[in-house]
Amino acid sequence: MTYTPILNAEVDAESPITDLLLTRLRDNPLAIGEAAAGVPLNLLPTVLLGTLTTTSGATHTLSGLVLTPYKFLRVVYNAVSLSSSGFVKLGGLQAARTTGVTSFGVRGLLDLDLQTGIFVTWAEPFGNGNSNVISEIRTATTAYTTASTSIEFSTSAGNFDAGQIFIYGVK
Repeated sequence: MTYTPILNAEVDAESPITDLLLTRLRDNPLAIGEAAAGVPLNLLPTVLLGTLTTTSGATHTLSGLVLTPYKFLRVVYNAVSLSSSGFVKLGGLQAARTTGVTSFGVRGLLDLDLQTGIFVTWAEPFGNGNSNVISEIRTATTAYTTASTSIEFSTSAGNFDAGQIFIYGVK
């Protein structure tokens, strides 16, 4: 299936209904469902694969994954903090900085391309004690691919003490 954009000029009040327009109205939803080439990223199907509750321990793993139908993973950090200054790590690589201050954490997004293993993460501090920490963007190349069956988040120091990490598969 092929995704073909529909132009605004084709659907304004003055435009005729054509067989080409009707074909695109029929085929584009199918192309979106198949994650065909050319589908805008914001239209690709997204599935919550799991949630990691990061209130204790130094490592959390979401396992039993089947990633073959997904192009990339979208990860959402929700109020994640550590008991001491350090980093939230993805597969052993630094992904988001925290300071270990009580009532302080990070929130943000991480996108992981499963074809290349490259991730880009953006995280910002929030909560008490964050006035000297700025938002940051990090990138790295992981070993994660569509053949991976688990994804691991860990700390560089201390333990997790608050928050959640949501992991979505994007087709």
